[in-house]
Amino acid sequence: MNFFDQIRSFIGKAPFFKKPEKVSFSDLFVHFHQILEGNNATMEMMADMEDKLGGQYVFDKKYMQDVVADIEKSVFKSAYDLNFISGNKDLELYHVIEALARQLKQELAGELIIPGGKHVLALKDVEETLDEAVGNKAYNLFRILNFPQTNVPPSFVVTIGGFHEYLAMNNLHESIQALMEECRIKPDSIDVLSNKIRLLILGGEIPTDLRHEILKAAEDIYPGKLESVAYSVRSSAVGEDGALSFAGLHDSFLNVPFRGLLSSYKKVLAGMYTPGSIRYRIEKKLPFTDMAMAVLFQQMVGSQVAGVAYTVDPGSPQDQSCLIGAGWGLGRSVVEGNTQVDMFHVSRRRPYDIVRSRINEKKWMLSANGSDLPIKVDNALQNTPCLSPEQAAAIVETALMIERFFKHPMDIEWALDSDDNLRILQARPLGEICRGGQSRGPELKAFLKKQKILFQDQGVISYRGVGAGPVYIVTDEESLNRFPSGAVLVARFAIPLLASAIPRASAIITDVGSPTGHMATVAREFQIPTIVDTGSATQILEPGHEITVDAEKNIVYDGRITDLLYHQLLECPLFEFRYEFQILRRLLRRISPLTLIDPEGSNFNPKGCKTFHDVIRYIHETSLQTLLTIAEKPAALTGAGGKRLKSNLPLNMILIDIGGGLSESVEKTKWVTPDQILSRPMKALWAGMDSPDAWNTDPIAPDFKGLMSGVIRTQTESVAGQAVAGLNVAVVGENYLNLTLRVGYHFTVVDAYSGSSPEQNSILFRFVGGATDITRRSRRATLLLSILENIGFKVEGNGDLVIARAVNSSADQIKSYLFLIGRLIGFVRQLDIQMKDDTTIELYFNRFMAANSITPTKDLNLKGVE
Repeated sequence: MNFFDQIRSFIGKAPFFKKPEKVSFSDLFVHFHQILEGNNATMEMMADMEDKLGGQYVFDKKYMQDVVADIEKSVFKSAYDLNFISGNKDLELYHVIEALARQLKQELAGELIIPGGKHVLALKDVEETLDEAVGNKAYNLFRILNFPQTNVPPSFVVTIGGFHEYLAMNNLHESIQALMEECRIKPDSIDVLSNKIRLLILGGEIPTDLRHEILKAAEDIYPGKLESVAYSVRSSAVGEDGALSFAGLHDSFLNVPFRGLLSSYKKVLAGMYTPGSIRYRIEKKLPFTDMAMAVLFQQMVGSQVAGVAYTVDPGSPQDQSCLIGAGWGLGRSVVEGNTQVDMFHVSRRRPYDIVRSRINEKKWMLSANGSDLPIKVDNALQNTPCLSPEQAAAIVETALMIERFFKHPMDIEWALDSDDNLRILQARPLGEICRGGQSRGPELKAFLKKQKILFQDQGVISYRGVGAGPVYIVTDEESLNRFPSGAVLVARFAIPLLASAIPRASAIITDVGSPTGHMATVAREFQIPTIVDTGSATQILEPGHEITVDAEKNIVYDGRITDLLYHQLLECPLFEFRYEFQILRRLLRRISPLTLIDPEGSNFNPKGCKTFHDVIRYIHETSLQTLLTIAEKPAALTGAGGKRLKSNLPLNMILIDIGGGLSESVEKTKWVTPDQILSRPMKALWAGMDSPDAWNTDPIAPDFKGLMSGVIRTQTESVAGQAVAGLNVAVVGENYLNLTLRVGYHFTVVDAYSGSSPEQNSILFRFVGGATDITRRSRRATLLLSILENIGFKVEGNGDLVIARAVNSSADQIKSYLFLIGRLIGFVRQLDIQMKDDTTIELYFNRFMAANSITPTKDLNLKGVE
């Protein structure tokens, strides 16, 4: 009976919610392996869904229904396996999975999901899945909230849940629906019908709980100062500022005092039903059923200058300049166009010079003084430019950073406050100038053939797109801190440390890395064109030299190819507007984000799982910790048939055979030697661990800082919730290995299956801990991530934690990987003490690669392991 037959037989005999009274340690590991296998399958399905978002693959609703059903089934099965291991301590997971599955079914049906619980959220507390709940206007600001230089004013949003609660309390749903249908039938009566709807809304009462939530959130913006402060109250309707702008059709209010917040909220709700908004919906053939209004409340910025920035001039998009409209005081005059303002055309290229400007006579302005009445501008300022060249450059630099993220020309409302700080008030796509999904034409292709190529097809595309700028090679943390906005970030390793500069980069290129690494994940979050694993970009590219990175075709050009940048910016891909694409994106927001990060955090429990990715992370960590607690009892393990390993390596290890893992000759002995191991994956791993110089036991002389860091980490400290000192356990089968290895302060897990079917083969490698400070331990984690990425693993890391996976690999590849992991375990054992600075990462990376004759081909051969 093979390993998977054992699993099926065992599960078939087990009651679904009841664990047998006595279960062997090996049987528990059968379920643990099932968890790992299920998690890998779920991750593969998630990756396939994300690939579909690239626009290269055709898919339909049937595909989405099938993959959602498969993910639900896989995660539910893993939850069952966890409860078997833990003795049904996590039954609540089933309810979490059912709730997530129900939300996904709603998304597939096209239903608007109204969030439960609080209807008022601080902008910083908005989540990725709440785009429709808070409306695009608020959601766009949330997405750029943590960008450098964006400086969004303190804000909160009343979700569409609040809107529906308001209508329900006042019994308005049916009345408004009937009047809206009448608008469709009698378009000549829209003005009268619109007035009726708005009067119904304005005459309603705000529910008590909602009223209290709004006022409490408003107090949090101005703690202790409510008499002399003001707010802006803005519409954030479903669909507004997205593919369709609804520009100027919904009401917003400035200079709202605290006592006027509730009435302004009702006015904004009523503003969704203006005659212009209703006609717009009818003309665009938009359904009335999805009409819902979230409302954004912001701290009122007392601006000295304010206005609007277009990242592309709509009149002359080929000019490669941004257009800024600016006026004294508040920006409403610029937005509404009812007074004279200054216009600046600013180059899209550093140092963002003003190309030309038109300075008008500005006699009137609005002020943040609590009044909507304009006041006269001082005579000396009426004909003075509102912006200095430095201020205009700062606005454009920030606007282009936002544009790079959204991958669209942007319409950005900004303000300069009394301290000359730039504040971003709104950001929405300038969609009307996009032409829509045209491929590169013959003229552009012919033009590109004449351009000098620095290198091509040298590396792997991690995120598609085109970016251009001067080369900036990051060598250490100091150079990273000086990274200029708009440059191309070039680095030797795709290390997590680069994340701080990613929002400012126009493109990213690394010598070493993989599309599944942490840095690549962050690059995708910020939508920066990225090519990793080029091998030699840092040697080929010259610092300061202008290049164009075509991460669509995997080509790096010499110089700035303006025509290619212009094409990418204006040719908005049509697939993004397909209904199926929009649904898939919503599904992924409820499946793939990982919010459950810290196993020691107070939210690391079933209730803290917001997505299916969270669920499988929780299941993996919890099942591992449960098994390791059991493995702390060596007497129980040896009494159950475990054998102690006798070897030259400094390991206190017990091997548990679940079938075909050890020679039959050891059945009546308490000890086993390496040559009596039959398990294919264990033999491969041991060959690496026992190879010459892999396991150096010589003492290392640490520097004083490293020594003191080790001294203060006492033997009572735990690594990932486990005692540092303890037993090492290897569960082995003919084709299976699960190793938990604790040496000093280092904690390693290797779980592997190696059979004849590549689709069943897999490796999980997990490493955490160290005897020094977190900085040095993180350097070693970066080294591990870099090596494993280069070998071909999918990796993720956080601090000193490294998790790497390999799936769908041949038996020979699994052997190769395990041999190298075995060497790696010994190689990095004491490196954290020696990793004094970032330069040691590359030093030991090259040393390990050279010692193992590893090349970036990722086609490794292992000799000597049968």
